[in-house]
Amino acid sequence: MLLLLAIGIGFVYGVRSILTSSTQSSLQQISEQGASAVHVSIMGNLDALSTLSDQEEFSEPGHTEDKIRILSGEAKRKNFLRVGYADKTGLAVTNDGKTVRVDKRDYFQRAMEGYANTSGELMDPFDANCKIIAYAVPIIRNNNVNGVIVATAENNGDLNIMDNIVAGADTSVYVLSPDGSVISSKAGQNEIDHFFQYIGAQSDKNELERMQRDFRQNQSGKGACVINGAANLIGYSAIQGTDGWMFAVTVDENKIMAQANKILVMSGILIAFLVLEFLVFAAYFFKLKKNTYEAKLRQEEEISHFTYNDALTDLPNRKGMKRNIKDWFNLTNCKTGGAFFLDVDNFRSVNNTFGNDIGDEFLAAAAARLAAFTGDKNIIGRIGGDEYALFISDISTTAQLEEFAKKIVELFKKPFLVQKNVIQLTCSIGAVLFHYSEVVNENKFDDIINRGEFVLQEAKRSSKGGYEIFNDQFGTSIERRFQMLSELKFSIYNDELTCYYQPQYDYDKKAIVGFESLARWNSAKFGMVPPIQFIELAEETGFIKQLGRSVINQTFAFAKRIKNPGIRVSFNTSPVELMQADFTDYVIERFRYYELEPQSVAIEITESCLIESFDEVVKKLRILTDCGICVYLDDFGTGFSSLAYLKELPIHSVKIDKSFIDEIVSDKVGRDIVDMIIRLAHRLNLKVIAEGVETQEQAQCISDCGCSLIQGYYISKPVSGENAITLLDTLKTC
Repeated sequence: MLLLLAIGIGFVYGVRSILTSSTQSSLQQISEQGASAVHVSIMGNLDALSTLSDQEEFSEPGHTEDKIRILSGEAKRKNFLRVGYADKTGLAVTNDGKTVRVDKRDYFQRAMEGYANTSGELMDPFDANCKIIAYAVPIIRNNNVNGVIVATAENNGDLNIMDNIVAGADTSVYVLSPDGSVISSKAGQNEIDHFFQYIGAQSDKNELERMQRDFRQNQSGKGACVINGAANLIGYSAIQGTDGWMFAVTVDENKIMAQANKILVMSGILIAFLVLEFLVFAAYFFKLKKNTYEAKLRQEEEISHFTYNDALTDLPNRKGMKRNIKDWFNLTNCKTGGAFFLDVDNFRSVNNTFGNDIGDEFLAAAAARLAAFTGDKNIIGRIGGDEYALFISDISTTAQLEEFAKKIVELFKKPFLVQKNVIQLTCSIGAVLFHYSEVVNENKFDDIINRGEFVLQEAKRSSKGGYEIFNDQFGTSIERRFQMLSELKFSIYNDELTCYYQPQYDYDKKAIVGFESLARWNSAKFGMVPPIQFIELAEETGFIKQLGRSVINQTFAFAKRIKNPGIRVSFNTSPVELMQADFTDYVIERFRYYELEPQSVAIEITESCLIESFDEVVKKLRILTDCGICVYLDDFGTGFSSLAYLKELPIHSVKIDKSFIDEIVSDKVGRDIVDMIIRLAHRLNLKVIAEGVETQEQAQCISDCGCSLIQGYYISKPVSGENAITLLDTLKTC
C-alpha cells in the first residue's frame, strides 16, 4: 500500500510539474503580448508628439504663447504630466509656462541626433517627490533638428503606457529596466523600487542570476522566484523600441496548483480507495489528454491550413504560394516559368449591384474556372481581394508568356452565372518570366511578386481587359519608383510640396467665385512630378496623411488671405486620408485656428471615398458641414452609383467630370447627359461646376445647358498662390 501511495503521490507531483511548465510557458506568452502592447502604447505617444512637432508653430525658435497653447492642448489630450518645447540649447518651456534646462538629459541629446526615444525613470525637476519618464521627439526642418518636443508621464502606476494591459486578479505585471529597476507597474499592486531586490532574499541564487543575465542581454525567458514566502512563477519578454526594458508577469504558484494540492491531500486521506481512484483518474486523465491532443492537432491543422490558404476559394494565399513554389519547381523539373498576376476589373460593381454574398460566389467561381484552365501541374493562388496569381511551368520566352496571357483574357470573356445572375467582367494581367534561381531565393521570390504587381497596375492604367509583359523598361520604372518614394518623404521638409490654385468662374457674371487647391511636387531630383504619380505613392506608403495635412494648412492659409467673402477655396482628399480616425478633428481644428468664415472652404470627395464605408463617410461629412465646411462631389457621373449618393450625402455642389465636357460641342448624346445632370442637380438645390473647360465654345454650350460655373484652362491653368491673388485683381469677383 505504501508503494501505491508513493506512486499516487508521484503521479500528482508529475501533474504538478506539467502544470508548472505549462503555466511558465503561458506566462512567457502573456509577457510577449504585454511587451507588444507597451511597445504600441509607447509608439502611440511618440507618434502623437511627432505629429505635434510637424506643426508650423515649432518651425521657428523661441517660447511663444502659441507654442504654450498647443503644448497645453496636447498635455490635456494625451493625459501627460507636462509637454514642453526645448530649443537647440536645451532650454525648455512647458505647457504650464515653466522653464527648465534639459541639455544634459540623455533623451534630449538622442532627440537632437534625430531619434525619437524614451528615458528611463527620472526625478521630476519641478517635484523632488515625483518620479517620471520622458518621451522625446526631434523637430526636423529641412533635414535639420531645430529643437525637441518633450512629454513626461508621472510614475503613478502606469506611466501612460499600460492603459491597454489587462491582468488577472492573481497576476502582477511590471515594466523593468535591464538592472531590474521598476519603471512601471499596474495600479493596485505592491509598490516596489527594484524587482530583483524584492525577490532576491528568498529566491534560488542560481535562478536569480540566470534571470538577471537574461535581463542584461535583453532576452525573453521564464523562471521561478519566491515573493513574501510564496513560490511564484515568472515570464518576461523584451520590449522593442526601448533601452532594454523588459515586461514581466508573475503569479502565485500555489493558487495555480490549488487543484493539484487537493488531489495530493485526498490521496493521503482516501488511501483505502487509492487503487480505484488511481485507475479511474488515470483512465480519465489519459482520455482527456488524448481528446485535448486530438483537438489541438485538429486546431493546429486548421490554423495551418488557413494560414496558407484562402478561406473563400481554398486556394493558396500569398504565404501558401511562397511556401509551395520550390516543391512545385522540383516536381515539374522545369527551369523557367511564367508568373501571371490577374485582377478582376470593376469587381466592386458586383458587390454594389448584387451584394457581397454574390460577390463572394463570383470570386469562388472565377477561382474554379482558372484552376480548371491551368490544370494540376501548375499553381494558382488568391493573393488579394479580387487578385489571383498563376505560376505556369515550361514558359521560357516572351512570346509564350504573351500567348498564355491572351488565353486568360479570353477565358474571362465567357459570362459567369451566379444564382441566376449573369455577370460578365474583364480582367487585367501582369506577366513576368522567372528562373528557378529566383524561386529558391526567398528575397528574389518577393521581387517576382513586386514586379508582377507593378506591371499589373500598368496594365490597368493603360486599358482594362488587357495585359502587360514585364521588361527592362518596367524594371527601370520600379527603381525610379523607389527613389521617388525616398524623395517624397522629405518633400514637405524641403519645401518642395506646394499648392497651386485653379479659379472657378461664373461665366454669366464674368466673375471668379472660387479656387480649387491642387498639390504640386517640384522635386529637386525629378523636377515637376505629376500628381497622379506622387499621390498614388503617398497612399500606398501611408505618407498621404502628412501630404494631406500640408495641403489643408496651405489651402486654409490661402483662404485666410482672400478678403472677398464671395470666394470659396476647395481642397481634395483621398479615401485613405478621409478614413483616418482623427481626420475630421484635424480639419476642424485647422479651420478654427485660421479663423475662417463659414462656407469659405470646401472639401472635394470622389465616389471612391464612399464605396467601402459609406455610413462612416456620411457621418464625418455631416460633422464637417455642421462646422461650416462645404462638401463637393467631384468627378460626378463617372461612377456606378452616383445618383444614389445625392439624396444621402450632405453635399453643396457637384462637379461634372472633364470626360463629359471634352466632346460636349460635337456630341449631342454627351450634351444631353450633361443637360440631364445639371437639371437633376438643380432640382436637388445643388450647384454645378463643369471641370475641364478649355474653349469658349465649350463654355457657351455648358451655359446653354443651364450651368454657369466653369473651371479649366479656358479661364486659367492652376497657378501659384501669389498669381492667384493677382487673378482676383485682374478678373472681376462676385
